[in-house]
Amino acid sequence: SISLCRFHCCCKSIDCASIIINYYATMTQSAHDLLTSGDGKLSLHYFSIEGVAEQVRIALSVASIPFEDVQVPFSEWQTKKPTTKYGQLPEMILPNGQLITESTAMLRLAGEADPEGKLYPAADVGKRLQIEGALGLTADLARAWSPCLYIGMRPERFGYPGADWAEKDATVKKLRETFLANELPRYMGYYTNLIKEAGGNAFLLGEDLTIADIAAYQGITYYSRGIADYVPADSLDPYPEVLAFLKRVAEHPKVAAYKASKA
Repeated sequence: SISLCRFHCCCKSIDCASIIINYYATMTQSAHDLLTSGDGKLSLHYFSIEGVAEQVRIALSVASIPFEDVQVPFSEWQTKKPTTKYGQLPEMILPNGQLITESTAMLRLAGEADPEGKLYPAADVGKRLQIEGALGLTADLARAWSPCLYIGMRPERFGYPGADWAEKDATVKKLRETFLANELPRYMGYYTNLIKEAGGNAFLLGEDLTIADIAAYQGITYYSRGIADYVPADSLDPYPEVLAFLKRVAEHPKVAAYKASKA
């Protein structure tokens, strides 16, 4: 580890804090270079939906990193699938040709490349730990919801017939309504506490938008869209602090600009 001390050489002193700052600035620049330097152009490959790639798109936009948003038609997926590294999307191709997989790795890379050093601050290990904790919370929420989602999409994973079966609709309904009654309130309580601990009028961890806010925004907003059966669009209404937080993220100038560019 690097300690914050002061070395003395002759009559000059070298402040190690400045060395550390310069060190982390170099790391950030390296992340920025990875995303912007090379013979090609940064490209993000995913389907023509938001899904797990949307947080990456937003983070890249907030970090002012230009990228090509390659949207793969579902009709072409079975042909493209064998050409992907792990049989899934998203995949990111850096300008130097390097392949990046896993959306959370892409999210962190985009955050570290932020020239303002706010999305995933390289020089502040304490803030990064907070960000990682909040990212973990959002991952836990997604994991809790996952059976409710995939029981309708891929029921064979849970021991049900792949095709429709007599109890399918009732099973999906029961799982999702149970999630809304038990798990969603529990997680929204956790987010509400984070918001209040950060002052109640900014983001999850303070005044600056981070990749944890972007991930939470994407993960939570899903439950207010009315796109999943038995999950009504007013599911987040009981959580005013969370709704206000989502509004602040959406109204962040760079997030709003990205959303407007897609409209």
